[in-house]
Amino acid sequence: MALSAAFFQAIGAAIKKKSLQVAGMNNIIGFISFFTAGIIFGIFFFFSTGSLWPHGILPENFWIAMFWYAGLNIVAYWFMYRALDLAEFNHLMPFMTLTSLSVIIPPMIIFHEVPSSLSFLGIIVVVVGVLVMNFKKPQKLSAKNELQKKNNQKGVLYFLATAACFTITPTAAKITVLGSSVLFASFLVHILIGLGFLTMMFVFGEQEKIKALFLRPEKRMLLIGIILAGLVATIQNGSLNWALSLAPVASVMAINRTMPLFAFLIGVFYFKEKTNLKQKIIATVVMVLGAIMVTLS
Repeated sequence: MALSAAFFQAIGAAIKKKSLQVAGMNNIIGFISFFTAGIIFGIFFFFSTGSLWPHGILPENFWIAMFWYAGLNIVAYWFMYRALDLAEFNHLMPFMTLTSLSVIIPPMIIFHEVPSSLSFLGIIVVVVGVLVMNFKKPQKLSAKNELQKKNNQKGVLYFLATAACFTITPTAAKITVLGSSVLFASFLVHILIGLGFLTMMFVFGEQEKIKALFLRPEKRMLLIGIILAGLVATIQNGSLNWALSLAPVASVMAINRTMPLFAFLIGVFYFKEKTNLKQKIIATVVMVLGAIMVTLS
């Protein structure tokens, strides 16, 4: 399930990057894609239980965890969209493995899931991969490549905020899943994230953009792509939450951090990103190996 989540996370991010090539779509993409996923989870939950709300009273820690789960995801994806706007796909996605540096800490405190020495060794390997990815040999670049290099650096800075948020969200997700169910927690969090992006649409006065998306025929393919991103998010997050209900957070997220391997292939073959290819291959493999070492502990 965690590997499936990694695969579909890479696909979903690629669809969103393609959509973000249209300026000013960040909040609209967040609203439509997450609301689509929430509706799908809600339908599955309704047909499995006959209700849109679980029986019984949800524990207090469920609501506390849901607040952080939804809130941090809104912040994380907002920064991710900004990063995808700027950086090359196969340069950016390996930095998701950075969450392996700290994702083991919250479960240690809350669930007493103590990592082994191999986990810490894996963390060191991830850091080495980061250093390789950012190693810069003195070279003369064309104006286009120099601009892309600067955009990659800006994108990584945005993405570090995403990685920081994703350090906490798996633990919050596990609490919500254990406090209710995989389907209900997934349904509620996606609806809340969608509402968060809807609020930002109104704050930034983007109502006309979403009207155009639904009413103009030339925007139809873009709308279909965003809805498809929502369908992919359903599979990705459903698989991830199911995995979290079955296994320790650190192990699940370490497997999930194989996502950069899939993202690298998408970057090369779909987005045609082939600058510093050898360096990116080595860095991506090293970072993913570090994440897997955490899993094997």
